[in-house]
Amino acid sequence: MFIAGVTGNYGMGKSAVLSMFRELGAITIDADWVVGQLLKEKKVLSQIEKLLGAGVLDKKGKLDKKKVSEKIFNSKPLRIKLEDLLHPLVFERIDEFIKGYRDGKKIIIVEAPLIFERGYEGRFDKTITVFTNETTAINRLSMVGITPGMASERLKCQLPIKEKIKRADFSIDNSGFPEKTRAKVEAVYKQLLQETRVKELLSAGKVREIKKIIGRLFSIEGRVIKGAGRGGKLLHTPTANIALEKAVPLKEGVYAVRAAIFRSQAKDKLTPGTSHLKPKTYDGVANIGKNPTFGEMPVSYEVHLFDFSGNLRGKKLRVDFIKRIRDEKKFPNVKALETQIKKDIKKAKDILVHKI
Repeated sequence: MFIAGVTGNYGMGKSAVLSMFRELGAITIDADWVVGQLLKEKKVLSQIEKLLGAGVLDKKGKLDKKKVSEKIFNSKPLRIKLEDLLHPLVFERIDEFIKGYRDGKKIIIVEAPLIFERGYEGRFDKTITVFTNETTAINRLSMVGITPGMASERLKCQLPIKEKIKRADFSIDNSGFPEKTRAKVEAVYKQLLQETRVKELLSAGKVREIKKIIGRLFSIEGRVIKGAGRGGKLLHTPTANIALEKAVPLKEGVYAVRAAIFRSQAKDKLTPGTSHLKPKTYDGVANIGKNPTFGEMPVSYEVHLFDFSGNLRGKKLRVDFIKRIRDEKKFPNVKALETQIKKDIKKAKDILVHKI
């Protein structure tokens, strides 16, 4: 599945955009609807009453949303505690739905207002921010009975919309006529379909086919961090461990790669700062996986550069993936792994030199 998150600020039209994605064929989930279902459960209501105090439930045992709003929008600590209570439950229900979904459609879009405020962007393959200017949002809310004062108070509790636009992978301007918004939604959906196909190929390790879709080699970028040191000490093949901001759905295994080392140098005394030099490129072999020979570990991204000597720690690398060589597997001992690495290096060199 390819999962995208739609966010935005109060009154800016997330639900309208979600509906447009649904009409185009996406499976859509409204986190606010999920919250509504949770608020019908006695166990959840009991926890909320314990958190917010007596009086938030009416005589029928239902949540008095007006009283809840008064409490949480006048107390940030209470609002955060309520979010801490509800959000894990919401994502638990969403995860259950996604795991059980078997209809064959590939894109699921989740509308959730606090993706960036609460650091949930890592849950999604891509994020989309729906935006208008604040005046437009307040005017639209007033048409459904929300006073400007109430709207402003709620907007203050969210990240500035400019920040959300900056942090999202896509943005959709919902300030104008619905037809204009729909055209942008269609353009984003087309890109999401392409991203979905790329994710499928990555999951299968078919990196060569990705170039046909995106027009370039699939690559990762990150800074080199300190690793366990096994590459040089035990295996006599030093590797650079690359830290990524976000994991990629690439099938674990060994790949022939080309890596570019980004370089910079200090400017002269009269010109403060640094200048960027042309990256230096090396052929290499990369291993993506959990190093099972040494016990199950978190997924790491390691690359060995041919004909390179020196310290890469702290340097920024871009690694272009040329072709998959084999699956990652557990070897009976270090010597067997070292022997296989030598074979991998020879295979990678054949691929990179002869382009097989």
